[in-house]
Amino acid sequence: MTHLFGLADCNNFYASCEQVFQPDLRGKPTVVLSNNDGCVIALSKEAKALKIPFGMPYFKMKAAPEYRHVQVRSANFTLYGDMSNRVMDTIALNVPDTEIYSIDECFIDYNGVPNAETHAKQLSETVRQWTGIAICIGLGPTKTLAKMANRKAKREACGAVDVTDMDIRNYILKETEIGDVWGVGRRWKARLLLQGINTAYDFSRMDRRLARDMMGVVGLRTVDELNGISCQDFELITPDKQNLSISRSFGDTIHTLDGMKERIHYFSTRATEKLRSGGLVASAITVFVKGNRFRPELPQHSNSVTVSLDGSTSDTGEILNAALYGLNKIYRPGIPYKKAGVLLLDLHQKEQAPSNLFTKNNPQREKLMHTMDGLNSKFGPGAVSYGHIPQSRTWYMSQKMLSNRFTTHWRELLVSKSL
Repeated sequence: MTHLFGLADCNNFYASCEQVFQPDLRGKPTVVLSNNDGCVIALSKEAKALKIPFGMPYFKMKAAPEYRHVQVRSANFTLYGDMSNRVMDTIALNVPDTEIYSIDECFIDYNGVPNAETHAKQLSETVRQWTGIAICIGLGPTKTLAKMANRKAKREACGAVDVTDMDIRNYILKETEIGDVWGVGRRWKARLLLQGINTAYDFSRMDRRLARDMMGVVGLRTVDELNGISCQDFELITPDKQNLSISRSFGDTIHTLDGMKERIHYFSTRATEKLRSGGLVASAITVFVKGNRFRPELPQHSNSVTVSLDGSTSDTGEILNAALYGLNKIYRPGIPYKKAGVLLLDLHQKEQAPSNLFTKNNPQREKLMHTMDGLNSKFGPGAVSYGHIPQSRTWYMSQKMLSNRFTTHWRELLVSKSL
């Protein structure tokens, strides 16, 4: 029996989130910047029409007279995460099952749904009405084809496109460049072009043995998926993460060990909060520091160290102690550091984590961590911290054009006033 997958993707998601709550941005070219307002990471459709390059450094865009009228916002990931949850919840209420793929994409199980394309178009309109976010949905017998159908729906600015019909599928395959096929990166694109494989249709007609010799099992599966043979199952349970990372580039370089400890303290605390929110535990932590590679005239030093934990844990105190121990091992005085971060490794669900003689089970510590998480959730990140950390973290990120958090902070909710 042929499966029917849907792929729902939010249109220009970050920029759309900004425009939902700021009507004055609607219809205007809008871009969202990366951490520290470094470069462009999202563009509205109006900004795309201006051909602003993705990843363009903000200082270059700011200096270009042709972009002077572009509206600019700093990345507001708290808002984007909440809006993502609202979109995904709306979709889940109206379909049999979903598999969240990223912050703005999810696969939909459309098996058994009558008139799937009509339903998808209605669902697109429902999401727009309930959340203010426009989405497009691609339908196909495989995940790869559903992705391709979604691209077509976006280009045509329609709610949904179904490529179940062979004629429609072949037409879209022929107009899709090989580099736009899901799973074909720049390296494989170059090799396939040398073989005369210019489009998704060419790839679908490629000899299966040659595809496997060139790209391994992944290439063979992609060829099969383009021919309507599903090689990727629908995952109702999202696989656990294998690692969890928090890192940042700093607005100003860091010259002291105390300054770096402050940052590693914050990163470790946030990482363990994320760990506990997923019911996970870690067995090791990697700490890294980096100099300013864009200033070669300055002293340079980059290093990392991995510290094993005493058993699998999500206890902030244990992980923080290991992180600061690692920092002391790799820190070098006199270096102007520009970036640092932590990486939690070997993650498992708490109930499934391997145990050893050092594994601890302290109900009082678990209750303490749960209480801290509850207070920080209610009063905002950093309301309660483990050990001393300065309340003002002006070093954290430069976000000079940050919008309000709207749906995730009581004081920043929109207020309706009667005239």
